[in-house]
Amino acid sequence: MTDVEIGRTEDRLKIRLDRPRAINSLTGAMLHRIGEALPGAARVELSGVGEKGFCSGADIRELRSLALADTEAAIAWLDAEYDVDLAVARLGRGVARLHGVSMGGGLGLSLRLDRVETTEDLVLAMPETGIGLWPDVGACWELSRAPRLAGRHLAMTGMSIDAASALWAGLVDGVVDGSGNALDVDPLDSELAAQAGWIQDCYRFNDPLSILRALESRPEPQAAAAADLISTRSPLSVAVALEAVQRAEQASGLEEVLATDRRLGRSFMRDSDFCEGVRAQLVDKDHDPHWRHSSVAEVTRSEVEAMFDV
Repeated sequence: MTDVEIGRTEDRLKIRLDRPRAINSLTGAMLHRIGEALPGAARVELSGVGEKGFCSGADIRELRSLALADTEAAIAWLDAEYDVDLAVARLGRGVARLHGVSMGGGLGLSLRLDRVETTEDLVLAMPETGIGLWPDVGACWELSRAPRLAGRHLAMTGMSIDAASALWAGLVDGVVDGSGNALDVDPLDSELAAQAGWIQDCYRFNDPLSILRALESRPEPQAAAAADLISTRSPLSVAVALEAVQRAEQASGLEEVLATDRRLGRSFMRDSDFCEGVRAQLVDKDHDPHWRHSSVAEVTRSEVEAMFDV
């Protein structure tokens, strides 16, 4: 048994992630197999098995082990992941079928296909600030194009959204039932759309501390909850996430964003909160990470810029 099933017809490559006990988290070996299969394909069909979800993201336990043992190997792991993401994006043609948990590296594979469908049980997120990373796999490109600065909100908080909100944010193209039939979902009725006013007002600032203060001053309970959530994340990651989305807002395209991710990958594997974040969330599971900064107020502008300048 392999962790990814690959089938091919004359013009179509079918990729089915098949590691359901880990919600199809992507190992280096899985990414390698996908990358090897892509050349020559005209279209891609991408899906994942298991009731819990399409893909929970990259196998960050594997990546953490590499980072602890051999920093350069961890950097190479990320570069290989981004190579596969770029290859899928350049192909572009095909359909991704999301369901349930759909996060991180799984979105790097799926978001650039010309049709992204999801079932109603979608739980979509780029939750990397909670493990001491930033929203990578080029996702800042899509986040930066979300309406009303919602992408900044999703990047900094790492919060998850449902199918209707993902449709409103432009991250999926349609919502379907279990048989693939289109469902009538109004994105304007989504939770994210309903919160767009305070999101745009609070996230219009260019530094995380100002955003936090704006969130804390709002009367909406959701804004206060966002501030509380950001305060639990790695302060360095929060600051870098905001900067990464802002740079993506001015980027020429996905390739430029992925090039930025490669630089950030080198910085984060060499010196960041990543190993501690994964320890707290997935290894020891004490959910008590000891971040190197106590708050975003301690993160200097020079520290943030240095992460991009490797």
